[in-house]
Amino acid sequence: MKLLALETSLRQSSFALLEGDQLLRQVELDPALRTAAALTPALEEAFRNVDWSPGQIELIAVSHGPGSFTGLRIGVATAKALAYVAQAEVLGIDTLRVIAAQSPADVHTVQTIIDAQRQEVFAAKYQRQESIWNGDDLPEIVEIDAWIASLQPGDCVSGTALAKLREEIPSGVEVLPERCWRPMAATVGQLAWTDYQSGARGDHWNLAPQYYRKSAAEEKLDG
Repeated sequence: MKLLALETSLRQSSFALLEGDQLLRQVELDPALRTAAALTPALEEAFRNVDWSPGQIELIAVSHGPGSFTGLRIGVATAKALAYVAQAEVLGIDTLRVIAAQSPADVHTVQTIIDAQRQEVFAAKYQRQESIWNGDDLPEIVEIDAWIASLQPGDCVSGTALAKLREEIPSGVEVLPERCWRPMAATVGQLAWTDYQSGARGDHWNLAPQYYRKSAAEEKLDG
């Protein structure tokens, strides 16, 4: 099965082409460029390099949140458009689950976080059961101080918000290596392949970003 995976939830985006669970190519976009402008030409070049046409794609996976409002909209809109053209199936994958799945092989439980701005983080806890990563609850928005206070010795943490918070993590809590923190498209694709093999299905009509909060404009309007 030809699979395209998109990860646009944070500032630096990536995409990957896979055959089943085998990674053929992963491309990281220049964070200095706008994802909306850089993604399409980079996809076209990657398709040429592996001798694919967009119409051959059978499954499209995209990290659907939490993350940047703009980034999530770009990723989901691209996935929906390509799925419509190719008549491909689509699956949305939680961004924080992607980070969890990048943990070293000896890690079986991890808390993952990304910056939610306003002195808050998006946070979730995941467990590895054989080769499958699942969480007990949906990602939630937590005040940074409250999240740090909840950590216990023996806990394991990962995610891009640690770039600012690493020095505040209590003693006895394991901080995973920085190479694990940023969600990558190859991992999105591998999770989607595992989910698909387990029976998960989706369609481009119902795929939507998972923001987990209202935008600042919406909150101002409500206020």
